[in-house]
Amino acid sequence: YFFSIFMLGWACSMVWGRLADRIGRVRVMCLTILTYSVFTGLCGLAPNLFLFGVFRFLAGFGIGGEWTAGVTLLHESVPEEMRVRYAGWLHTATPTGITLAAAASFLFPWIGWRGAFWIGALPALLVLYLRRKIPEPEKWKARASEVTPRAMELFRSPLARSVWPAALMVACAIFGLWSTSYWAPTFVITRVVAEGGTAAAGQKLASFAGLFGSVGTMAACLLSPWIARAFGSRRTTGAFFFVGSLVLAVFAYAYAARPSRSLTLFLALLPLVGFFTNGVFALYSIWLPEMFPSVQRAFGAGFAFSFGRVLGALGPAVVGMLVGMTGSYPMAIATAALIYLVGLPFTYMSVETGNRPLME
Repeated sequence: YFFSIFMLGWACSMVWGRLADRIGRVRVMCLTILTYSVFTGLCGLAPNLFLFGVFRFLAGFGIGGEWTAGVTLLHESVPEEMRVRYAGWLHTATPTGITLAAAASFLFPWIGWRGAFWIGALPALLVLYLRRKIPEPEKWKARASEVTPRAMELFRSPLARSVWPAALMVACAIFGLWSTSYWAPTFVITRVVAEGGTAAAGQKLASFAGLFGSVGTMAACLLSPWIARAFGSRRTTGAFFFVGSLVLAVFAYAYAARPSRSLTLFLALLPLVGFFTNGVFALYSIWLPEMFPSVQRAFGAGFAFSFGRVLGALGPAVVGMLVGMTGSYPMAIATAALIYLVGLPFTYMSVETGNRPLME
């Protein structure tokens, strides 16, 4: 439930994109980093679950806006010939952060869960560097001085034909990610304890599970520019990740995670699961900003990404409900993975931008 609360905060972050189109990418990026850093740190001070939920919601609100401002800033700041490569590599921040978080979890015996949240406040220090060293992109400044963006234009033709299929496509990807890959550590802990192991042993193995998934995600992020180039089409690339996500998630949870089998095969599959379920977001870092003109780019890409989290936020809660109904984490997660079938049509309905320059 707290995962869902966090993601709902992320979903509400679409307002940051509107602000980034009005006042600038760098300014909004600084504001969002401060927001999620402060409220992540406050999670470690929460005296009760209610305030913990409030702080998690606000931390998610900040994180969603940082992606919006950051990915737009990158697309508009680098040379066209390097844009796709850098945009794909941008998502390596996700597995890097997950790896650091998994490493921090080994400190639990000494710092506790509250100390882990205090560590999460450290990104606030980046704001000092960003404000002094990173300029606003010239492409945005040129267009912003000529045109005043209007929010409702995003939801009128032809931009509406870009934003709604993209939002639903991302929603299915987020639902799938938070219903499969991010449940792996929880499943590992539950399995170890159910077989007579200690909670500490389960936590240690769960940390490795998070690291294994991050390895696959990192590989997908590094390779995503070449994968997109090989397929040529953004739509076909998206379908490749969706089909791979479905096959690997169902195989890992419905077969490899059976009680009669050891955890070895399941853990060995996690890099592949992470490659597809989380790696698809490297494609979205390339694709979503390409769908919108400069004066609506942050709002359009941010709305598609954040609206997707409104529906995606249901993923963890749905899995929890299915676990209660079936009594099985693997079957619940394998069932939730069918969302990738729902997302395939929206992938092909989204605007094709492959082999085209960034819109002005």
